[in-house]
Amino acid sequence: MFSRKVVRLALFSASLTLLASMAQAAPSAPGNVMVPPVATSSTGSTIIWSKPSSYSTVASYNVYKNGSLLGNTTKLFYSVSGLSANTSYSFYVRAKDTSSVESSNSNTINVSTPAAPTVINVTASPYSAKGDGSTLNTSAIQAAINACPSGGTVLIPSGTFKSGAIMLKSNMTLQVDGTLKGSDAIADYPYTSMRLTYYPNVNYMGLVNAYTTSYGSLSNIRIVGAGTIDGGTYSSGATLTTLGTAQTSAKGDTARGDLITVKGVNGLYLGGGLNVVHPSEHSIFVSYSSNITVNGLNVSTYGIHNADGIDLATSDTGYVFNSTFDTGDDCINFNAGTSAPGVTENRPINNFRVFNVTTKRGHGGVVFGSFTAGWIKNVLVEDSTFDGTDIGLRFKTGSDRGGGSTQVTARDLTIKNITTDALSFDSSYPAGTGYTAASSPGVFNNITLTNITVATAKGFGIWIHGLSNAKDSAINMTNISLSSTKGASIDQFTNSTFNKVTFTSNTQSTVWTVTNTSVFSCVSCTPSYP
Repeated sequence: MFSRKVVRLALFSASLTLLASMAQAAPSAPGNVMVPPVATSSTGSTIIWSKPSSYSTVASYNVYKNGSLLGNTTKLFYSVSGLSANTSYSFYVRAKDTSSVESSNSNTINVSTPAAPTVINVTASPYSAKGDGSTLNTSAIQAAINACPSGGTVLIPSGTFKSGAIMLKSNMTLQVDGTLKGSDAIADYPYTSMRLTYYPNVNYMGLVNAYTTSYGSLSNIRIVGAGTIDGGTYSSGATLTTLGTAQTSAKGDTARGDLITVKGVNGLYLGGGLNVVHPSEHSIFVSYSSNITVNGLNVSTYGIHNADGIDLATSDTGYVFNSTFDTGDDCINFNAGTSAPGVTENRPINNFRVFNVTTKRGHGGVVFGSFTAGWIKNVLVEDSTFDGTDIGLRFKTGSDRGGGSTQVTARDLTIKNITTDALSFDSSYPAGTGYTAASSPGVFNNITLTNITVATAKGFGIWIHGLSNAKDSAINMTNISLSSTKGASIDQFTNSTFNKVTFTSNTQSTVWTVTNTSVFSCVSCTPSYP
């Protein structure tokens, strides 16, 4: 039997523990809770938010629906399912720290689900598409799309549905639960697409197209499903698909079509578990569009020449998250036009956020350029992993490209198993072909990198090479840990500060190679510089 003294001590200890917990400062609340564009259906929605201004103690986030706890996540988004059609809900988010102390509420948002959609199954009469993998269903699927009412869904069910180019329209969902597989015949794809207004070559339309040259006249288009959009026949180890080979033979290499072509759309949603494989050229090319959401996309195109995961060009406002890219070229690419025509057009890629993504093989994880003429700006990349890419975070432009990248923040990244350089700023990317050179070179400035871990890069951990007439500037790095790299190679650089940039297990004896650089300081760097 416990003595009264032992009991008193136990109660005293418990009281101290309770007081300590009560005294611990709560974390700051997350901000900017919102539903990204076109992300609400009749049965679900996706909520995203920004980290608190100070988040070092934040371990996870609690999501509340109508005032009750809905779930917990370590990500910066939450997929809400099981909602009822034509119903309004409220949501807010609280940050939760390592001691399970919650923040105050974030802003509250109200979400109203639409009515349950009319669903047109492409196998139903009068469309009667056949999922046998051999019947050409282009006309049947297009007829279903044409008949789809506003807010409706065209369903590609289980099976393999062969098709040529199909054209989507406003206020509809294409739901691919089976396989939509491209025909290998070039006659099934009109030779009428232009990725950029001034592109030197016309190219073939894709398998799935939401395309207009009257920008913004197409709106609110969703391409979703748990199935696969497949560009056609591909033999392992080949550099092109069967269709890509035929298109190259007919019209040249740059004439190859993109698997999903989006141009001039206001309000686009891609994902929902969708798989994308075997493009003729780029997997997804989005240009002259706005209000874009990419959520739950799996792109697997490794080995195919120019098979970027997603290209986001000359567009405004978008969110790319909860997706995986294993590609034959750049995984996620930002593009703002190139050379003199791009400078004249002056359309930036602006206001994008990339988070909670994984990139595997590919020429770069998140890539800025080399088409930089109209400027790539206001981009946040965070909470992502680049594993096995050629280059991790990649900025590229050239002496003939114009523009550049500015107002970019990358933070809280894991970069590992990189085959060349981890953090790369290359202003000498080869000249573009078929364009008039810009009168000014591309340049990188006002870029902030924070809390990045690099584990093994066969090349340099940091590579910054500007031009003598356009030095890169204001590229500031804080809390960057790099192991098993060649160190840093810096040339034509100015007005920048590195703070707590640490190299360990270096693969060459000289860690800092710095030339033609001024007004550059390293604070608490290891090894120190200069």
